[in-house]
Amino acid sequence: MSWFPKVLAVAGTAAALVLGSTACADESAGPTSDTSTLSISATGVDSLPFMAILQVGIDKGWFKEEGLDVDLYSGGGGGNTLRVVTSGDADMAIAGNTSVILAAQQPNSNLKVIAPWFQINDFSWISPPGRQLEGATLGFSSAGSSTELIVKGLERELGVKSQAVGPMGDNWTAAKAGQITAGWAMQPFIADKQATENAEVLVDSREVIGDMPADLVAINTEYAEQNPDNVRKFFTVADRLNKWLVDNTDEAADAIAPLVGVSPEIMKSAFESNPDLAKGYSLKVDAEGLRNLSELMVAAGQIPEPIDWASTLDQQYLPDDARAEL
Repeated sequence: MSWFPKVLAVAGTAAALVLGSTACADESAGPTSDTSTLSISATGVDSLPFMAILQVGIDKGWFKEEGLDVDLYSGGGGGNTLRVVTSGDADMAIAGNTSVILAAQQPNSNLKVIAPWFQINDFSWISPPGRQLEGATLGFSSAGSSTELIVKGLERELGVKSQAVGPMGDNWTAAKAGQITAGWAMQPFIADKQATENAEVLVDSREVIGDMPADLVAINTEYAEQNPDNVRKFFTVADRLNKWLVDNTDEAADAIAPLVGVSPEIMKSAFESNPDLAKGYSLKVDAEGLRNLSELMVAAGQIPEPIDWASTLDQQYLPDDARAEL
């Protein structure tokens, strides 16, 4: 039996990670038909607001209003996030763009890519004050990751070098120690370090290489075939959550801040720095962002040829007004 951390929202505190059981007690049984349960394995539910928003939907009871019982788990990184879905231990994965594409392209992956998630390029490279871009070494997380994809693009455009370091916290520590010039970061980590440690944004990657989805949503193929209405209900609530956040940003900041371990003030600052909040928090498929992701993956050598999004992205579960011609 597999086990992975379950994320529970604790009132007034940051989300706590505790050990929880898998979605399927009997792995041989696989996903069950005619169920009201949707188990989601996601990366960064305790650090990224566009993931933590799902916990808000659980807390508000919006999934239950649709007749859906959602279990949200922290997958602990792209590969781990996806593994529990390919095995049938979880039903849906929301994970790094490159991880989902590379996993879905494997033979008999049992994964179907069904939506982009957070379609703003929120990746920046931050450093202590006074660092220069010329001759810079930029940290990234690991080989095959979204951050490697982006830093490879920055290498081509800016002539910088790169080095694998690990997660955001490790990158910031390495930057402060002078082991790298700047480390990758996303909000609200950026706003927090700007407020508390005088961090500076050395490179805003969106300004250099443009937008792409930070993550992609993948579904266990068998689960989707047996429970298509559940998948559609998930996106109904996701759409409601996105619109709520865009229309009620301060309220959303108050709700999300404890889930990602920052103050409401830092979370509000992070939202204010987003160049297009309505685009980031929207299900509307950004075809240009998907093409950009494909081109970057080809240029980085992660895939041999461009992605055929028309056949790769199954949009049937999205609201009609969120679909795009691909």
